[in-house]
Amino acid sequence: MKRITFFISLMIIVSLLAGCGARQKLEDKVAEKLVEGALGGNVDIKGDEVTIKGEGGDVTIGGTEWPDSEIAKQIPEFKDGKITSSMKSDNYMLIVIEEVKEKDFKPYYEKIKSKFTENSYDAQYDDTIMYTASNDKAVTAVVSYNTAEETLTIQVSKIEETE
Repeated sequence: MKRITFFISLMIIVSLLAGCGARQKLEDKVAEKLVEGALGGNVDIKGDEVTIKGEGGDVTIGGTEWPDSEIAKQIPEFKDGKITSSMKSDNYMLIVIEEVKEKDFKPYYEKIKSKFTENSYDAQYDDTIMYTASNDKAVTAVVSYNTAEETLTIQVSKIEETE
């Protein structure tokens, strides 16, 4: 009986909070606790971004904006299309951009090739154009464009040397 009363009370509170935006905050907090329990770290959920804080640094997954991290500053921002997914940490970022026209991709592709020149690999097969290379700051970029799906994937990483 106590459980039924508890759940009914909880449902009433959640429905009362729904009108003032508190419901989303409550849902976010519940999700944070579930993810923290699963991953064993400190988790922060804000809108469509989930940040997992750990000993090795923070990782943020989600969002539809170009990352503002230091690693993101190592590569020119692609300003066309629609960012549908991103992931960032101190030394890594991944962005998926849809609705990218080939005419907008080509100049960006050439710009990346001029800035990342070391250990380069350029490939084109079927509907995919891909380029990977490093720059003089030990930052590696991988740019992959699918012409049929008009999807651009950009990965940037910095591998820190270990002794």
